[in-house]
Formats: sequence, structure tokens, C-alpha cells
Amino acid sequence: MSFRAIIAIVVIAVIGWSGYWWVNASLRRDAVETWFAERQADGWVADYADLRITGFPNRVDTILTDVELADPDSGWMWQGPRFEMLTLSYQPFEIIAVWPGQHQLASPYQRITVEGDLLRASLAVSANGRFELNRSRVEGRDVTFTSTAGWVVEVPELFMATEQPEGVSDATQHRMGLTLTNLMMSSDLKDRFDPADILPERVDSVHVDAVAGFEMPISLSNLERDRPMLDALDIADVSAAWGQLDMRAQGAVQADAAGLAEGNLNVRLRNWEDMLDLAVVNGALDETAARTASFGLGLLAAADGDRASLAAPLTFRDGRTRIGPLSLGPAPRLH
Repeated sequence: MSFRAIIAIVVIAVIGWSGYWWVNASLRRDAVETWFAERQADGWVADYADLRITGFPNRVDTILTDVELADPDSGWMWQGPRFEMLTLSYQPFEIIAVWPGQHQLASPYQRITVEGDLLRASLAVSANGRFELNRSRVEGRDVTFTSTAGWVVEVPELFMATEQPEGVSDATQHRMGLTLTNLMMSSDLKDRFDPADILPERVDSVHVDAVAGFEMPISLSNLERDRPMLDALDIADVSAAWGQLDMRAQGAVQADAAGLAEGNLNVRLRNWEDMLDLAVVNGALDETAARTASFGLGLLAAADGDRASLAAPLTFRDGRTRIGPLSLGPAPRLH
């Protein structure tokens, strides 16, 4: 092959790739502009100051500045000085989202300022036109949440991920994991949960590993219309450690006809009597129910030889929550 032929091939390849990138970038710009226009037509506040598509030749990166989104139906709002969606040119369905170092989230009840050294997410969606979620990942480092209601929460490390379970092609099923470590609450927020001050300010860890089943696939098109309802949870591990308290649970629940949890969890609680005291203070149990529960659960714990530790089934049935034979109150709502 002559040198001239090689040059011609290189030139054709460069022109072809440039055209591919330009088409990809144009489609991305059109999609973003259309999405914002549709939200405005739905009555949202949906504005940005500037939209840029950059990254040639190997990336197609979308950069929005001074973004504000507000849904009048739910009352939720998000605004930030910058938001980025980053993709490789040859992998348009795998997206990295990067939030700015400081942004705000608001509900009808309060406004929360979020600050962090790192807060980003990645997701992969299907290329079948429905954009169904295949997997996602959220990472945060040194993230602080400050509310106009007066409370502050600091999270040194945040990790959350979802994926479709191995060997399962059902887009309604997602394995979900969450890890929080050394979560710090401001004193006023901690006092709401622990007015007797029996626990440290720092929550040691929270861990979740569960498969969630939804009534419909989680997809970009579905999320724009209706939030997919949670139908079932198969829990491999839910655990939390806070000072002398330790809780672990596993089992499975599903939504009954009223949307309430129905099923069984095997729970193991360390220093469960302190947990009862906290439940009373927070209004989850009245004192009469707590005294009854303390007596019955004490018998269960003593039967295992360690009164401070309790292993018992947590049952959700007929709209009620029971641990062993004792009723604790209404069952939690799944949807």
C-alpha cells in the first residue's frame, strides 16, 4: 500500500469519526433541550444559563450551568451552578453524572444545602429505546447536608450501587447496596432521636444488601411519567451499628393489596432494651406497649442465655408488625 493511500485512509477515517461525533453531539444537545422544553410544558421550572457539548474526539460531555429544576406537583426543587453528564463517544448509554461542590435540594418542608469533595454517579441503560436501568453507582466523600430546619449531617464516605441480579434478565429486579460509615449528626438532630444522650454523635455504619422488585422496569421514560412502585424486597443483609446498639436483619417481604409489607425478617439485636427506650422517645411505641414488649422480649432473650442480645422473627402480616408474639404497631408501607 502506497503512502498516498495510507494518508487517504487516515483522512477518510478522521472525517468519518468527526461526522459521527458531530451527529452524536447534536443528538445529545437536542435531547437535553427537548427534555427541558417538555418539563416547562408540564408546568415545571426548568432553566439553565448555558448548555455546552464538549469532549471531541473521544468523549461527548454535556455541561449545564446555573441549573434550576422544580416540580410543582411534588414541591421538590434542585438547583446548582453546574451539572455534568459525561460519556465516551462509543458508549453513549453509559453515563457519569457529576454534581457541583455545592448545590441545593428543597422540599415543601425544608431546603437542604449539599456540599462535598466528591459527589458523582454513573449509570448504564439499555440501548433498546426504553432506556431501562442496567446498573448504577453513587459515590460521595466528605458530604455535608445542611438543612434550613436547623440540622446538619456529615457523611465521610457514601457508596450506593444497583445492578440486575446475576442470571436474571427481568428489568423489574435490581440488587441494591448501600454503605455509610462514620455518619455524624449535629447535636440538635441527635437530640430528636436520643434525648437521653445514651449514644455517641457518630453512627458507625449502615449497610444494605437486598434485591428489590418493582411493578415496572426502572427506565428514563417510566420515571418521567410515574415512579415505579416497590413490590418486594429480598434482604440478604440490613445492618447498622451505633455506639452500643447493633441491629442485623435478613428475610423477604412483599407488598400486600394495600401496599403494606407482608413477610418475615430474622432480626438480631444487641442492647435491644435501649432500642425500645429510643422507640418510646421517638413516638414509635407508647410506654404501655414498650413495657409489654420488654417483658416478652426479655423472656425470649433470656432463653438464649444473653439478655442483652435478642434473636427473633419480625413478622409483617394483616397490616401489623410483630416481633415474636408481640405486636409493635402498623406494618411499614412499601408503596
